[in-house]
Amino acid sequence: MSQRKAEREVQLLEVATRLFKEKGFHNTSMQDLADALGVQKASLYYYIESKEELLRRLLERGSQLLGAQIDEIYAADLPPAEKLRRVLENHATTVMEHLDLVSVYVQEYRSLSPQRLEEVLKERKHYERVLRQILEDGIASGDFRPVNVKMAVLGVLGMLNWTHQWFSPDGELSPREIAAILADLALYGVVARPEEEPT
Repeated sequence: MSQRKAEREVQLLEVATRLFKEKGFHNTSMQDLADALGVQKASLYYYIESKEELLRRLLERGSQLLGAQIDEIYAADLPPAEKLRRVLENHATTVMEHLDLVSVYVQEYRSLSPQRLEEVLKERKHYERVLRQILEDGIASGDFRPVNVKMAVLGVLGMLNWTHQWFSPDGELSPREIAAILADLALYGVVARPEEEPT
């Protein structure tokens, strides 16, 4: 791939992220994308076969960013509580550092056809499996209370993903500071209370 083509593809992905976030996938046309890039609509098909393929690539990128370190963290020689903290902080920080992309990832994934959606969900399902395993390991070791793991994962991810709705880069706290606060809120919902620790 030529450097020029690679640069244009990056620009197209950036523009698509912004427009899908602002207007929604279904309300954004290929003509809108072409106008934003300052090119003819027909030339877009040199870089991407369809608008849906463009969305698939964005969602795939979102999955990769959110799950980038989870396997490495899980494999580390760390207590379950520290593994969970690191996963949660990485997730929250990624959301705040890639607001538009995560917004599209959270809101538009159901716009894909079933076949393409299944491809994207593989990464998400893997992420959730590892997160569940961390919780199950912590419960087995007595570090975590015996919570409903499925509901805990859904609740924690819901809290972290919703950050894209209210986070402002101009706020008084940095993404990492907010991520630490959110991790604390989530973590101390599962860490064993003194009266519940095994005897």
